[in-house]
Amino acid sequence: MPDRSPRSLATRAGLRTITTGVRLLGPLRDPVANAVGAVWYMKQPAVVRARAARNHRRLAPQLRPSQARRQARKSYRAYVRMIFDGIWADPLSAAAVRNIVHVEGAERVATGTGILVTSHFGNWDIGASGGWSLGLRITTVMAPIGSRALTAMVSLSRARKGFELYRPEQAARGLIRALRNGRWVGLMADVPEAGPTVVVPFCGGRVRVSAVPARLAAATGVSIVPSQCWRDGRRWTLRIHAPISVGRHDDETEVMSRVVAVLEPEIRRHPEQWYPFHEVYEDAA
Repeated sequence: MPDRSPRSLATRAGLRTITTGVRLLGPLRDPVANAVGAVWYMKQPAVVRARAARNHRRLAPQLRPSQARRQARKSYRAYVRMIFDGIWADPLSAAAVRNIVHVEGAERVATGTGILVTSHFGNWDIGASGGWSLGLRITTVMAPIGSRALTAMVSLSRARKGFELYRPEQAARGLIRALRNGRWVGLMADVPEAGPTVVVPFCGGRVRVSAVPARLAAATGVSIVPSQCWRDGRRWTLRIHAPISVGRHDDETEVMSRVVAVLEPEIRRHPEQWYPFHEVYEDAA
């Protein structure tokens, strides 16, 4: 029986209102998102703006300071476009998603199960919709996002696509259970929220990433499948890379180095869709 509690009804109404508002923007969606992103960037403390620019220079040392600042502004605008696009796509059917997302490597997830690993690049919600349109049943970890109401709306949006969600403190057993039940697990490599970490070469420096994908793969015998989704004009490309096999006693640092090495080239090709707003590098100080 569907949940008709006041909290659930308010969550559904809130998500429907936000989705309708974004879709009513029509062709103004991008200009509005760009404007919001520009304002968001300007409202950041100077130290935060400088950090984003510094991270872009680590990725591309040839950038002059002014160019790095422009790249940081682009990343803020792209991040807001990513949010608007995810909201816009929320009510789309699987068939409609297949019309806007070009999938490369779908045959790599056609059978079996595994661990899909991505990073804070492009649009992971559109990527998740692309996976859903392929029939993947995905389990992932989701920490609170802002307010309780916002977290509830994002959770509802993902649940409607068949996502099984765990909070970070619940994740260990839940993710193993999901893999053993034939589901796919989706995880972020960078900005680890909980669990074991390792430091690996990534995007021009030493970066702390989650070791959870390597540990899960070693424990369950499934492969890690790096994947990325980025905006390409008015559509999106979802690239599913070749699986990475993990032995039971493989070194976690070596495994995660291989994973992020697969993800890095596309970030370098589309740096404006990379979101390095936090302290990315271990030697940043």
